Amino acid sequence: MPPTNFVFPVRYVSEGVAVQTTSRELSALGIAVRSLAPPQVGARVSMALYLPNTAVPEVAIARVARAKAGAPREAGFWADFIVVDPQARMRISHLLSDRDQADGGNHRGFPRHTVTLGVRFRSARDFVLEHATNISRGGIFIQTDDPPPLDTAVQVEIQLPDEVAPVTTNGVVVHRQLAVGGKQPGVGVQFVDSGDDFRDRIDRYMGTLVKD
Repeated sequence: MPPTNFVFPVRYVSEGVAVQTTSRELSALGIAVRSLAPPQVGARVSMALYLPNTAVPEVAIARVARAKAGAPREAGFWADFIVVDPQARMRISHLLSDRDQADGGNHRGFPRHTVTLGVRFRSARDFVLEHATNISRGGIFIQTDDPPPLDTAVQVEIQLPDEVAPVTTNGVVVHRQLAVGGKQPGVGVQFVDSGDDFRDRIDRYMGTLVKD
């Protein structure tokens, strides 16, 4: 069975460095991960897969089979699973089967929630102050009258309602909406290459939205 386009949070550790990022594709045998600075081919990586409808992430050990840096559109790696709990592999297979049967073109692993959050983001220019109108565990939509091109690497600072310092992450523009037909201009940014503090605070904030 070919890999399924599927976006959800992923944590991987390579050579002692932990990275919080997101997936691109998933199969029962391996995973494609977005990363602007991927590990080298042959590297052994420990992974935590934050799949939907699971209380704790699935854990796997994998080996990098392909990797590509450079252009944000293609940057990342494919890792073959080498150690996965049989029950976890079965849950992954069932999840992929369910998604294939219900495929409507939505590759997100988690729903988006309507929000109003202050955001600063930067590509090759200075930071621009905007605001986000929806967010998920894997990405964010930022309203802006001057959306950067698709596949642009950006840095994003999000001011969460916890009134402490903004959370910061890298991201890749995966959707670009112009102000046509009455639509709201802006960009959809997929989170990549952040740290554990970012994932912890985003997940705690998302938990409050789910409760609401």
